[in-house]
Formats: sequence, C-alpha cells, structure tokens
Amino acid sequence: MKKYVIVGAGSRAFGMFVKGLKEKQGKTLTISGVYDINKKRSEFYSEYLGPTLTVYTDFDEMLDRERPDAVIVATIDSTHHEYVVRALDLGYDVISEKPLTNTYEGAMAIREAERRSGKQVRVTFNCRFMPIFAKVKELLLEDRIGKVLSISYNYTLNRWHGGDYFKRWHRKMEYSQGMLLHKSTHHFDVINWLLCDEPKCVAALGNRVFYGDERKVLGERCSKCERAAECESYRSQSEELDKRLYFDAEGEDGYIRDKCAYLPDSDIYDNMSVSVMYKGGAILSYTLNLFSMREGYTMTIVGERGMLIVDCYKSDYGNGEELGIKILNKENEVVDIPFVSAEGAHGGGDKKLLEMIFGDNRCDPLGQLADSFAGISSAIIGMAANESIKTGKTVDVTSMLDDLR
Repeated sequence: MKKYVIVGAGSRAFGMFVKGLKEKQGKTLTISGVYDINKKRSEFYSEYLGPTLTVYTDFDEMLDRERPDAVIVATIDSTHHEYVVRALDLGYDVISEKPLTNTYEGAMAIREAERRSGKQVRVTFNCRFMPIFAKVKELLLEDRIGKVLSISYNYTLNRWHGGDYFKRWHRKMEYSQGMLLHKSTHHFDVINWLLCDEPKCVAALGNRVFYGDERKVLGERCSKCERAAECESYRSQSEELDKRLYFDAEGEDGYIRDKCAYLPDSDIYDNMSVSVMYKGGAILSYTLNLFSMREGYTMTIVGERGMLIVDCYKSDYGNGEELGIKILNKENEVVDIPFVSAEGAHGGGDKKLLEMIFGDNRCDPLGQLADSFAGISSAIIGMAANESIKTGKTVDVTSMLDDLR
C-alpha cells in the first residue's frame, strides 16, 4: 500500500486529493500526513479522513516520520518550487498542482533537483483527462484534419467565477503571477499536448478593465457586506468547506478569503490575449477574460484537410454543460463527433487523473501523464506572456526551454 503526504491544505487539495481519494484511504493507499502554515486547515483534513492522517507543523519532520512514496504539493503558486525542490532533495517523488512553478528561477531549481536526486515529478493537468480533450487528441492522432496549422482558443469566465480570483491570494502578482500562470497554464498545456510540440515565441496583451474598480466597491469583504446581493461577483461563502478552511482559520494567519473583487489594490489582469508560435509552424491565438456573462470556451483547430471545432458552455459554473465536437471537411460537410462525457469536477478530468496517478492501471496510450518538463513548458508561455505585456515585445522562449531540457 502506497503512502502519500500533502503540503498545502486549501480547498483545491481537499477537493482533488482528500475528498477525491477518500474511498481509497486505508484500502489501496494512505494519505498519512498533512502540513500547512495554518494548522486549523490541516486539522479539518484530519477530521475528514480520520486518525490515519497526522497533522504536522514542520514539513521536514513530516517527511522524516512518514517516509512517503510521494509528496503532494498544493500550496500557493509562488511556493510550489520550494516544496518540490525540498522533497526531491530529501529523496521523494512529487505530485504537484499546476502551475509547477511561476518563475524561471523556480523552473531551473526544480529541473536541477530532479537531476541530482533521480526522483520524478508529476504535474496534475486535469484538462488532458477531460473526455472532450481526450477525444480531440484521438482525432488528431488519427490524422482526421491533417497537419495542424492554426488554433483559436477563446475562454471566458463568468463574473461569479472570474471575480472570485480577485477575492483571494490570486489577486496579487507576487503570489500567482496572474491568470496567465495560474489559470491558463491548464490551457497552454493542453495545446502543447494536442500538438505534441513546443512553443517558440510568445506575444501578448493584457489589462484590467472590470475588477479593481473602486467605484464598484460595496464593502471590504463579501461576508460582511450588507449590499453583497447587489454585486455581480457575489458568491455566498456559507458552505461548510469555506467556513472550516478559511473563515474559522483566519485567527491563525490573518488570511482573508473573501475580499471585495473591486478593491483597487489587486494587480493582476482580467482581460488577456496571447499569440504563440510553435516550432512546427502552428500559431495559437488565445484569449481569456474573467468578466463574461457566460462561462465556457470555443477551440477551433484548422488543419490542412479540415477544421475541428470544440464547444463547451455552461448555464452556471459547474452545471448545465453544453459540449460538442464537430469536424468540417474540405467539402464543407459537418460531422458531429460522439464521445462519452464524464461526471465530476473539471469535466470529469479530476476523477480520471486520480485513477491514472493513484490506480493500478498505468497504461497511458494518449500520453496524458505530465512530467516536469511538460509543467515547465506550459508555465514558460505564461511567464513569457507576462513579460510581453510589460515590454510590448515578442519573447523567444526557445533558449529558455533548451536550458531547462
């Protein structure tokens, strides 16, 4: 029976690993330790999984006592590389939430630690495991539209979902490096994976046009705002998970989970456009905005012999998905492509990813498991995009990736 420990006891690690693996706990695997800078969050994990999960107040002590088969890293983005490197140097494999790192220095440190330790890093890119993208991968491998020449990928978040990033630690570049690292690393990775290619150069534009507007501020935080119901970005924080992980734990470290999305001190973008040239010649045109009236995405892949169109829109965040894949051939014939959807978070991708990483069947015909270089390749696009927004210049990423290979 394999043993795992977790560093970073937030809502993502809870939903993905603690809740997602609870049925396996004590049967096929054990999550035996958890460490977070906020002890109350760790204690909630322990209550949920039971006495087999020990709460630690020191990361190194947890590894020394538990001797796990792998360390799950799910802290805030800016500290991922610190725990990944430390775990590798102490002799442990790592399973890391995305982004693997949000700085070039962090990427270099991880690759060097991996080389000297001989241990392995896996990155949890759940988009690869969504049935809709798995089907697209199969269609491309079958050469249904010929060589890919161009991809347009337009992603919108509604004001409930997009605004939520401006209420938590993600709102500051020093922690998240913005949505082109925290959110878009999923999207850049799935394009890299679909193309089986690496980015060559990146150009981007970005600004903040909706959030951070002091004129829209109704209160300092949602839970104490008397006019919260009037706000387009209001989300009830009454769920037990939010209460236990954040509101009840504020006294430990002072972290506020529900700041007003319109406070002017945030410094991330909410409106972004990125162009990526790939080594094989394909060009990606990608947009992300966090203030749409509707949530979802459209991906159009143009090949030499046809066009592949992917649509996913939601009537509400996480509910009422409208999914579809179509192929338009050179004769202008439209073919609807059937695929089997799945239930669960991220279009069913979370569950399938867990089955692959923690299950007995490691057969991976589509190459869905992501290593550290895949994690870095997607993050580099976000890093380069941020640099391009600041400088107004196209950023060549070839030498960066070559140095990290």
